[in-house]
Amino acid sequence: MKRLLAMLLAALMLLSGLSALAEDGTFYEEMGFALDIDDIQAKTQNCVALQRTGVVLHEPFAAMMILVYYALPEATVKDIEAEIAKATDDAERAVMSHTLQVMGAGVGAIIVTNAESLADIGITWPLPEGYGVTEFGAAGDYRWYYISEPVDDLLDSIDETAEAGNLEIDPEATKQAALADTEMIGAEMLKKLETVGLTEPVDNDTGHMGEVLSFKTTDLDGNPVSSEDLFRNNKITMVNLWGTWCINCMNEMADLAALHTRLQEKGCGIVGVEYEGEPIEGEMADEARRVMAQYGTNYPNVVIPEDNPIFNEVTGYPTSFFVDSAGRILTYPIAGAAVELYEPTIDKLLAGEAVSDAGEAAEAAPEADVAANDSGAYRVIVRDEDGNPVKGAVVQFCDDTTCSLQKTKADGVATFATEEQKVYEVHVLKVPEGYAADEGVYKTLDTFSDVNITLKKA
Repeated sequence: MKRLLAMLLAALMLLSGLSALAEDGTFYEEMGFALDIDDIQAKTQNCVALQRTGVVLHEPFAAMMILVYYALPEATVKDIEAEIAKATDDAERAVMSHTLQVMGAGVGAIIVTNAESLADIGITWPLPEGYGVTEFGAAGDYRWYYISEPVDDLLDSIDETAEAGNLEIDPEATKQAALADTEMIGAEMLKKLETVGLTEPVDNDTGHMGEVLSFKTTDLDGNPVSSEDLFRNNKITMVNLWGTWCINCMNEMADLAALHTRLQEKGCGIVGVEYEGEPIEGEMADEARRVMAQYGTNYPNVVIPEDNPIFNEVTGYPTSFFVDSAGRILTYPIAGAAVELYEPTIDKLLAGEAVSDAGEAAEAAPEADVAANDSGAYRVIVRDEDGNPVKGAVVQFCDDTTCSLQKTKADGVATFATEEQKVYEVHVLKVPEGYAADEGVYKTLDTFSDVNITLKKA
């Protein structure tokens, strides 16, 4: 399957169905524009919504949002979303989420990128029949595209839903409305997008880099297992979130088995984390084991833990994280089935010892120049080797429980205002183009202080 299609499908497979409707005039900083679709919604027979997918690639940059059409009235979609939000029973929530999934489909995707071509972000030609691409804007190094999608799968879902009796719908009338609506939506979206004001996108997604992925859960047989058990014997572990309902997950599973075998020779491995939207026990656990046997899965698999703050943010499946033996997240997660990216990512991490072993990196990190200040805040000051301020470095500022992020401004300073004066840990998570990555772990004083960090040129 084309990389584009994998990203689009993964983005639609959400934890609680498809996301809530966007507010009027929302500014999407990662897309570089403000957009609302109330006027388009007013013209449809059913419901249309924007799905804020966000940044999908960082180097080169690519961000995406999806236009979702539901073959259901807007009021019905809102009612189902409200029921999902307040549901306490996992099975009930799963049924309602499934209803939204099968009665909704992506009919358009908006992409912004600074890549020289769409091929550089994995969109290959020719696109499948029914897809179309229009470039609707440009600013500086960035180009904006609208990709229209066919609704063939939605039409099939309407028939299947009617046959199953899960919703009282007239399938033929519903399909006719869907075809009329989506043709109108595509034309209206292009008119709207050609008039929006565009500005340089902002990439605030750190992918939780530098944070520790920690959890306790069970394997598919109900045996307790912890992240420490799973990670401690691997230099790097790829944590792959998947489900039996996820087509893209199935498409990559056989390749993952072969990859795990190769990774073991490098002292690394894969751990599968399964999400089903319902308890993974009894018949559900049997189905998961059947799928794993079908694809020759040879790596540990566990049930997704409840209320994990990092996993809870995942909106598309599969998604893969890369962690060291202590569970520290080493790089951006990869969203969507992208087997061709997994091993090169791990090889790159292995090649840089400071990246692949966070403990050694912290011990070997250069001492930062730290001095008390009277500004009433902690300041992280980033300069280059010539003493010039560095703008746009992403700085992480952490205590024992929480982390906050800031980008350095034109003066090279990121300011963290906090009432509590104590020692904080500082990481430079991302450096601007032209600078070498900084793997140092720096400490503030136990009072308001300046942490001076020097970046080396790449």
